[in-house]
Amino acid sequence: MKLVNQLLVLFTLCIITCEISSCSKEENKKPDTEQPVPEPEPTPEPEPEPAPDDFKLQGSMQAAQQLVGKDYKEIHKYMRSYGWDYSEHPNSSDKDHKDGVHCEVIYDRTIQQYVFKFISHANADALDGDRGKLEDRQRNEMKTQTTAAWYKLNGNWDEWQRLEWKFRIPKDFRPSTSFCHIHQLKAQEGNNGSPLITITPRCNSNGSNRRVQVIHTGDNSATSKGTIIDNLPLSDFEDEWIQVETEMHFTHDGTFSIKMTRISDSKVLVDKAFTNIDLWRKGAISIRNKFGIYRSFGRKMESIDDRPTNGIKDETLQLADFKIYEKNTNPKPESYD
Repeated sequence: MKLVNQLLVLFTLCIITCEISSCSKEENKKPDTEQPVPEPEPTPEPEPEPAPDDFKLQGSMQAAQQLVGKDYKEIHKYMRSYGWDYSEHPNSSDKDHKDGVHCEVIYDRTIQQYVFKFISHANADALDGDRGKLEDRQRNEMKTQTTAAWYKLNGNWDEWQRLEWKFRIPKDFRPSTSFCHIHQLKAQEGNNGSPLITITPRCNSNGSNRRVQVIHTGDNSATSKGTIIDNLPLSDFEDEWIQVETEMHFTHDGTFSIKMTRISDSKVLVDKAFTNIDLWRKGAISIRNKFGIYRSFGRKMESIDDRPTNGIKDETLQLADFKIYEKNTNPKPESYD
């Protein structure tokens, strides 16, 4: 009996001890009200939304596989369906190098698309002219159409326009000592002589100092800025695809910017903007954009047996991936001074 009582006492003591221990643990779980509670991390302010870009795509064009092996007529027909045309080239006249190939479509593995390849001839067997005239220049160009249905691809009065395209010139490209334009912005009507803007490879008479220029010509001599970008080494462009982005505000007090980026290494070759620049022509309805090879012989030709005097030779220019964006659209342009 005594042993039983001792066991009951021990059992009771164990229960009490466990309850005390449990209470102690619960107490330890309570927060220490003497310690400061850390403030929550502030919520970062959201990044501001980028300003809306009001430019809207008006048209685009790429070469297509269906044009591989096709002649200039099929290329012209294809371009017409997108608002461009191919009508200013030696095949357009029986008095020019009509049987030559001056534009073809090939596949380029670097940019992985079909591209237009323009070819201009200046060799002992063939000398291209300017749509039947062998005077002082040769022309092989595509352009946006100038009918009312395609005014949306051209620059109209007070419109903002953005052009994007790609080009590639070969190694040892020989520019003319005079003009050798690969891109022009040119009025269709009114004072439509000199282009407003050109991208122009150029070299000295001995072939040295090969460079790329951007040239501006205003509506008159007082508003012409001349060569606004110069001395971009032509070697930076050779055998490379170049992405071009230009932006224009088509007024007499306009703006112009140009960025050219080498695709292979993303190197920006030029990125400049100009304000208070005359980007209109008196009497014009629209400004068309042109691409191709338009270059000088160095002198006026007297006969078919004459040869250029400025060292030009057969050259090619590859073109691809045209896009035209616009804002402040002028849907019904009229002649404007």
